[in-house]
Amino acid sequence: MNNFKILFLLLLIVSASTSCKNNKKVVEAATNDSINETSPSIETYKEPDTIVENIEEIEEETNNDHEQDESNLKGLPSIELKDLNGKTVNISSLGLSGPIVISFWATWCSPCKKELNTINEVYQDWQDETDVTLVAVSIDDSKTKNNVPLYVNGKGWEYIVLLDPNGDLKRAMGVNNVPHTFLVNKNGKIVYSHNNYAPGDEELLYEEIKNVSE
Repeated sequence: MNNFKILFLLLLIVSASTSCKNNKKVVEAATNDSINETSPSIETYKEPDTIVENIEEIEEETNNDHEQDESNLKGLPSIELKDLNGKTVNISSLGLSGPIVISFWATWCSPCKKELNTINEVYQDWQDETDVTLVAVSIDDSKTKNNVPLYVNGKGWEYIVLLDPNGDLKRAMGVNNVPHTFLVNKNGKIVYSHNNYAPGDEELLYEEIKNVSE
């Protein structure tokens, strides 16, 4: 009888020891799972130097994309026009350092005159801040071109005014009706084009000028 009790006690001890070991394994597994969920994976972690390198690669790709985009932009055609003093000027080689606004207009076009008169009020500020030059290209034909200097002088415009009575530059730049405004950046590329005029359009134009001046 005593031997039976001893054997029974030994079985209880072995069973209890096995149960403790199993519980320990469960606790350890749960703890490891919790750590894996809350800790960053070694595979996804990046050293600061690697992050900087990636940023530099992205900036380089962005600059390359910008260069490619600009290479697709059109430049000004090589067309010769006369200014109000009779001097011949090639539109593709004006020799200006800053951005250029080319505005096609006519003395018989009310929206054209309204746009250019509105810009004239702030033109000096625009030049001081962005070094922009506005070139007003009149498409008045032989019947009305004599009205151009009278109107320009009467309004006190400080623009460069060129005459395109035969529509050579107008056709070369795809202008169908006026007013039509183009913005040329410092590299001689056309970056903005706008047809017609509504109050406030000059403000949008100025925002574009500031963008290419930076």
